[in-house]
Amino acid sequence: MKLSETDLEIVRARYRDRLSRYGYSPKSLGWDKGKQDVRFEILTSQYDFEGKKVLDIGCGFGDLVGTLEKKCSSFEYLGIDLVPELIEIAKEMHPAANCRFLAVDFLEAEIQETFDYAIASGTFNFRLARGDNYEFARSVMEKALTLCADGIAFDFLSDKVDYTYEITFHYSPERILSLAYSFSRNVVLRNDYMPFEFSVFIFKDDSFSKDDTLFNRYKKYVR
Repeated sequence: MKLSETDLEIVRARYRDRLSRYGYSPKSLGWDKGKQDVRFEILTSQYDFEGKKVLDIGCGFGDLVGTLEKKCSSFEYLGIDLVPELIEIAKEMHPAANCRFLAVDFLEAEIQETFDYAIASGTFNFRLARGDNYEFARSVMEKALTLCADGIAFDFLSDKVDYTYEITFHYSPERILSLAYSFSRNVVLRNDYMPFEFSVFIFKDDSFSKDDTLFNRYKKYVR
């Protein structure tokens, strides 16, 4: 699945409008409750990023870079966003040589390189006007996993909510978890930090030892 031209224009127009009102602020990205750092902390909680190469899908201003800088001394970063105005600010905010940015639609982009991890925060929040949100999530997961050696970390709005907005899409954690299992047996779903949002981690290495039935990745990175 690819985003329709209608949805691409709706998303771009929405972010441009917010940017004109709020400038460089999480509010321009739709985060108005001051918890962006919490999301980044969660999305980076399952991986060791030291010396790794990270793909940030829907990167906005590239603010994830600040979290990575706190966690490790060396990493490579590519941020992708379909709103050129956000990418221009991201380049100004993060001019270091290890950080690159592209104004492209992820599902349309021809990316001729590989990464260790892919992260997406807020990428799936909008209700599509001309497409199926679950199919969109599946397509992004699938492409991200083909580009990454180790795994992906994506967050979603949950359907376990008291109310919804007309423009947002709230996902069933059960359905997203089932989708994650279609790619790997080694997955994590975290819904322990906010009641109305959750994150899913898919580890490409789901090999295990028949002697102890523990994932080999678990034994390598956790124990």
